[in-house]
Amino acid sequence: MDGILMNAITHLSARLIAVLAVALALAPVSCGIRVIDASSVLDDFRTEGFLDPDHFQVIVRGAPAPGARGLVARRESALKAAESKIPEAVADAVGTYRLECLLRRLEPADRPLVTNLEQVRAELWKEAAGYVRYGRRAFEYYNEDHSAVIVYRIYRGGLRASFESVGPKLALPEPHRATDTSPTKG
Repeated sequence: MDGILMNAITHLSARLIAVLAVALALAPVSCGIRVIDASSVLDDFRTEGFLDPDHFQVIVRGAPAPGARGLVARRESALKAAESKIPEAVADAVGTYRLECLLRRLEPADRPLVTNLEQVRAELWKEAAGYVRYGRRAFEYYNEDHSAVIVYRIYRGGLRASFESVGPKLALPEPHRATDTSPTKG
């Protein structure tokens, strides 16, 4: 009986060693596909815009209420002011980035001629407001004047590609056609 038990333990150990060897052999391959310096992404609280293709950062600031007295009251009111600005700040930052992407597709001379810029802007800002749900606070801190700063990060796989993908169509005016005003023979 002891021989059968020892034989089962030996086979189990051999299988475990084989599985671990395969896992260790595949680990460098699976980890080497995409290398990101996470420390630069996680520690950056000053950059507005893309930190990498999947992280978009927005800096939101709030000032203390004019009637707030004392350090705690001033900071609390500033933090509430900043929190209330998050949806608008995200919509503005994302919408601006998307609009700039659309405008870069046009020739520089055509950019001022866009006829539906306000409609496109409104559509982009409305869509951009939905990106708040993909974000979270990465940092919050206070400045010397007791204003609050919230560093808000939006994370989503392929975020940059989705921002730079097709958006609303920018309309340009029809080219002026020369009309023939000369009298016809006939």
